[in-house]
Amino acid sequence: MGIAYLHSYLESMGHEIKTLFLNSYGHEECEIIVRKEVINQLPDIVGFQVLASNRISTCKLIEFFHASSPSVKLLIGGIHASIMYRQLIDKYRYVIAVRGEGELTFAELVDKLFQKNLSLNEIDGIAFWNGIEVVVTKPRNLIENLDSLPWPKHEVFFNKNRTLGNLLTSRGCPFNCSFCCLDSISMRRIRYRSVKNVVDEIEYMINKFPRLNKIWIHDDTFFINNQRVIDLCDEIIRRQINIKFICSGRFKPLSAGVVEKLEAANFVHVCFGLESGNQAILNRAHKSITRQDAVDAFKLFAKSHISIFAFLIVGLPGETMETIVDTALFVQKLQKIKYVHYMEGIGVLAVYPGTEIYELTKEAGMINDNYWLKEKPVPFYTVEHTTEELINFKNVLLDYISCDKFFKFNPRAWCLQWRMAPYMLRDGRVRNDLILQTLIKLRIFYFFKWLIMKVRLLKSLKSPRALN
Repeated sequence: MGIAYLHSYLESMGHEIKTLFLNSYGHEECEIIVRKEVINQLPDIVGFQVLASNRISTCKLIEFFHASSPSVKLLIGGIHASIMYRQLIDKYRYVIAVRGEGELTFAELVDKLFQKNLSLNEIDGIAFWNGIEVVVTKPRNLIENLDSLPWPKHEVFFNKNRTLGNLLTSRGCPFNCSFCCLDSISMRRIRYRSVKNVVDEIEYMINKFPRLNKIWIHDDTFFINNQRVIDLCDEIIRRQINIKFICSGRFKPLSAGVVEKLEAANFVHVCFGLESGNQAILNRAHKSITRQDAVDAFKLFAKSHISIFAFLIVGLPGETMETIVDTALFVQKLQKIKYVHYMEGIGVLAVYPGTEIYELTKEAGMINDNYWLKEKPVPFYTVEHTTEELINFKNVLLDYISCDKFFKFNPRAWCLQWRMAPYMLRDGRVRNDLILQTLIKLRIFYFFKWLIMKVRLLKSLKSPRALN
């Protein structure tokens, strides 16, 4: 979404933009595609969205561009570049970092570069090498009027068969969870688009992409203003928009009126961030929710046709086998209110720059900033437990709550979940999956039974007794 917004904003400023959607390719394939585009497009400027997870591939491409086309200006942005800009510029002194929200800063920077005026100190929100040191200009103010931005360039990320669209109706989050680095950009402030602007974009997407049947709203705190959610649903209903919606939200604030409107507007799935069922761990992670908040939210959705999901993270500070069991039993309590279908949807706590978790890992002497220049994956939080112990925690938790493990007759899962079977079968999705799996297994069973009978028949026909 960030790149799509950058694309449309720069385009609205009169620039010719080419965006490469490379998420589904390995590094070698990326390099082939990029080399081809450089030859075909001969760009003046190349920008990279740098995440902790893609930094290795990005750095290799930065080195390639600088070696093959040194006249091309290289800009970096994204969450990792916004936090680790000093480190990146120290290594790649020819790049310029855009910090925080990128639309206004990127456009102003591009204009300055095209004017060949390299006095960059007046541009807010960037960092660069001036020949002596890293210069960091003052932070750029957040964009207050989100309606002033053109809609993101969705078509860059669509092919003819894609049926799921993505949407942002707001930016920012007022909370500071220990594992999240968002507040380094949003400054713990939330800004909204107008309801009309959002629904206009929804209608545009439906008309532009005829195969679209579902839109996922990716706001960080979609439910933070209950009345706005109700107003948005009312406008969707008023315009008779016939498409399914998915959203993510917090367990509070949440009202029965919101749930009723979500269902009327054809929301079919809602995701919540629970992370842990142990209250001490929730407090330590600054989640600002209680176990009772989760129970209350599940009760609001209990009779709704909307399916819900609660994300979990294994390995938060203070995690032990006892807290894992505590989480497992609490999730089972929630599943008895409204069943949640878990497959592998449990995360192991990862360490990202700009988070409290990162600082704890540094204090323990288990990581330093140089780690991010190495060709290593984003690490797990292993201050208190080894990776193997964390994976075991995850497997134990799944044995308590995953119906997939139960129906595969995993012995431990069967023992831990047999009381949950009635609640599983009440859930239409689980029931349908079970019926489908059973039919597939029966078809396979009868196919092999038929095959064995055929083989036996052929053998009997070739035997001397059959020939006589």
